[in-house]
Order: sequence, then structure tokens, then C-alpha cells
Amino acid sequence: MDDRRRNYGIATGLVVLLAIGAAVLPSALWACGLAVLLGLAGVVLLRGNRWRTGALLTSALAMSLALLDVVAGVLSPTPMGHGLVQTTDPKWWPPPDPVLGFRPQANTEVVATATFGPEQIYRRTYHFDGTAARVTPPGPPGADTYLFLGDSFVFGQGLVDDQSLAAQFAKANDYKVRTVNLGVPGYGPNHLVRAFEAGLLDRYADQSVKAVVSWIIPAHLARVTGDGGWLGSSPRYVLEGGVPRHTGSFNEYRWTHPLAGLKYLLGEQFLFVDAIGMRQRQEEQADLFVALMARLQQLAREKFGAPLIVVYSWPDETSKDSYGASSPFLVTVLNRLRKIGIPLLSVDQLTNKIDVSFLLIPHDGHPTARTYELIAGELKRRLNRP
Repeated sequence: MDDRRRNYGIATGLVVLLAIGAAVLPSALWACGLAVLLGLAGVVLLRGNRWRTGALLTSALAMSLALLDVVAGVLSPTPMGHGLVQTTDPKWWPPPDPVLGFRPQANTEVVATATFGPEQIYRRTYHFDGTAARVTPPGPPGADTYLFLGDSFVFGQGLVDDQSLAAQFAKANDYKVRTVNLGVPGYGPNHLVRAFEAGLLDRYADQSVKAVVSWIIPAHLARVTGDGGWLGSSPRYVLEGGVPRHTGSFNEYRWTHPLAGLKYLLGEQFLFVDAIGMRQRQEEQADLFVALMARLQQLAREKFGAPLIVVYSWPDETSKDSYGASSPFLVTVLNRLRKIGIPLLSVDQLTNKIDVSFLLIPHDGHPTARTYELIAGELKRRLNRP
């Protein structure tokens, strides 16, 4: 066998080993490490200066990618719930939905478990009624209705059904109101606007809706542009003349715009790629986020004649430095919501004198029942409930 055929055979084998490793290894960083080793193996095994130089360049490129990713990881803040292992039964939950990407099913239940190392943080069963809303205490016939829309913070992740914000609001009002918990873990404002526009909330139009309550966190900025592995099938919006317009799903856009799809895939694998153009992307996210919240407020008024009340876990002028360098930018976004007349309720101002161990689920970061109780009481006051 001549050197050329031998080199092709070895190179093919190394590429196959790299492909297998990339498929089974836990992260792109590990795959880069494997590529470095295989590249060095090529330097030893291949014959000819060009082949060996190519193998050495491949190894150096993989090493550069790994180092860039390590540096980006060091500079990136640790995400909420880092180290927490969450499982659900059924495993694939929430299930796919053709309108919102994913959504609970009616008349079902889900067992959710979270562990941190050997410690079990919680094991809860979530129940859903015939409209796919999480179960809340029933209100009397003809009672005023309050809709709670949002993500896991509205849903009450890690708590039993009657400890969610919607359930606590019903309790604060002596169970004389009807509350509907439409929170779904992983949602963003784009999901909420799409639920309105697609008619999923029309069933409540004749039920005396007095307010729509939502909850915002800084992570929602990334969700409105689909920056999350679970968001591919979620509704995508773009701004046209300052107004958000639905264009389909993020996956549909990425398949029809390959460069955008490739940039997203690389950003999912490498933090330094995701950081490229971050400032401009954050500004675009902020514009879209504010526009979607304005649209949500408009839809609540048009559909129900009801106000939108927004609870926020978000830095404002009174916040400390817990949000890091992004805090001034986030304060600006919050002020934009104030300027368009959205009533805001600060969680930090309600809880700043209480030890955090009473307010957040350990290692998880989601609110405890005590936090929801405080917010429910303030909502009752804000909404002038007797």
C-alpha cells in the first residue's frame, strides 16, 4: 500500500473516531479535547510533511477552540440551578404543541423530581385540569377571574399545586375569586402573545376577567429570540414598524436561513461563538421584549378589558450588584416598560428584609410558597380587592 492510500485510510479512521466521540461525549469541550489527541496521533501516524502539518494544524485549531470556550465559560455568570438534576415522569414534558411549541396536556399529571448531588430537593406532582391549566382552588359560580400567564415562576415549579402564585391569590381572597394558572416552565413573552393571538384564551372572554398577571425575569430577553435548546419549535416574532409579527417557529426560520441556523448551532456548542455580537443582540432582544410586553398589555385590554400586572425579579434603581455588569442595561429595559404604562410589582422590594433561605428553593432558585404568599397579598392590595 502506498503512502497516499495509507494516509487516507488513517485520516478516515481518525475522522470516524472524532464523529463517534462528538456524539457520545457530554460537551463540545470534550470533543475538542479528543480532536487535539487525534490530531497529535495523526502527526505520529501519517506520512509526509503536508499530512503531518495538516494534522498538527487540526490539533492546534481544536486546542484554540477549547481555550476560547474555557475563557468564555469563566467570564460567563453561573446560571440559576447549576448542578441541579431535574427529571419528570413522563420524561418528555411538557409535550409538543403545534401552536406554542410545547404545552401541558389536559387532564394529566406529572411527577417532577430535583436532586443536588445525593440530596433530594423536591419531589412534586403537578395536576392539570380539562383546559390544560395547572389546578387551582375552584371559585364560586360567576366569580371574578384572574389569569396568571408566564413561565416556571408563575407555574410554581418545585411546589405543590396549592402553593403557586395563582393558588395563593385565591387563598388571599378567601377563595371568592377564580384563578387560572397558565404558567409553563420555559415560556417567554412570545409564547404568551401567541396564546392570545391564536385564540387559546378566548374561552375566558365571558368569564369576568379582572386582571392578567405575568412575571418577568432577565432570562426572558434570550427567550424572545429563541436562544435556548428547548425553544426551537416555539413561536418566533420580528419587529415590523415597532410591532411584533409572528413568522412561524425558530426552527422553521433556521432551516430556511442556513447561516443563522449555523450560527445558532455553533453558539449552542461554544460559548465564545455565542458571545460574538452579544451587545447588538441584547439590544435587539430588548426591543423585541418590550414590544411583546406592550402587545401583551394591548391584548389583555382588547380581549378582556383587563389590566396587565407584571411581577418582576429584575434589577431596578434600588437593586444591589447581584446582577453584575448587565445591571444598568436591565434597569433601562425595565424603565421602558414603565414608560408604556405597564404596572410593575417588585419581588425584591417585598422580600428585601427576609432571609433568602425562606424565599428561594435551595440550589434551584425558584420562589418558595412564602414568596408567593407575599406577592399574592400585594396583588390583592394593588387590585383593590376587599
